[in-house]
Amino acid sequence: SSLPMSPEYFNPCLSAWTNYVGETAILDRNGVVEIMFIQFQQRVRYDSPYNDLADEWNLIEDWMEAEVKAAPDGVNTMYHSSVDFWWYDTNGKMLQTAFQAAGIALAFSGIVVLIASRSVVLTLFSVLTIGYVLAATTALLVASGWTLGFLESICFAILIGISCDFVIHFGHAYASRPGKVCRHERTQYALIRMGPSILAAAITTVCAAIIMLFTVISFFRQFAQILLYTVLQATIGSFVVYLTLTDCIGPEEPTYLMDQFVAWCGKYCGRCRRQRSESPQEESKEAELIVPQETVVGPLERQVASPEDEPKEGAA
Repeated sequence: SSLPMSPEYFNPCLSAWTNYVGETAILDRNGVVEIMFIQFQQRVRYDSPYNDLADEWNLIEDWMEAEVKAAPDGVNTMYHSSVDFWWYDTNGKMLQTAFQAAGIALAFSGIVVLIASRSVVLTLFSVLTIGYVLAATTALLVASGWTLGFLESICFAILIGISCDFVIHFGHAYASRPGKVCRHERTQYALIRMGPSILAAAITTVCAAIIMLFTVISFFRQFAQILLYTVLQATIGSFVVYLTLTDCIGPEEPTYLMDQFVAWCGKYCGRCRRQRSESPQEESKEAELIVPQETVVGPLERQVASPEDEPKEGAA
């Protein structure tokens, strides 16, 4: 519907009215209305469930896009915003960051295990075990009533770094057994060599977490809880999941593929170096063969051609 006034009087009248009553929802510049704030009642709050906030945001956004397409020039740049949706966007970014951190941690832990153990199979076992630790710890946190927030996202990032520690030690010990040894002996060797140290580290970490559970600052309590869950699940994952995989289907020569690959790379690089060193010598030999040799004539061998030896013109 249109306003009952001429368009040329709209900006002056509305600007004068806003200045007269002190209206802050309408902003003008040099007598021309630039911005209008229109408030409306929405059906969600900032503390509503994330899915409800997402549905409300998408509903309003779709309606606004349809109105922008139908609006004439000059009023087709409208958009909506709310403090409640600011918090919804923050939660979405934290959730996205948590998944990204988990993926980055799995990738880098796999690289570290591959370098330490020099075994592709052990790297696969380590990634599966670390994934179990992350999933189990997250399930315990959800069962404890945790929701994703700033402190929880920070603690979750720390969780990922702790969850891969025990597995790396077992993988290195499993691969460090020299020679071709059956998987049972390798698993027993890793368990005897690294098991007591890992158990001692787990016990001391659990004791520290229990002490922090009784602190006053909430961040320390939350960190202690997530640390306790992580160490317990990392211990179970390394002693049960990882060692079960290595004992059942672990490789007898874990470093065979990497050793063969390194040897092939060494041979290839050596062949390339030999080819580069031999190519200048071959070029010099070819140049020596191409250069013509001059005939040296001594002074006694020089002969002056007589007039009789010169060809005569017109001779048949």
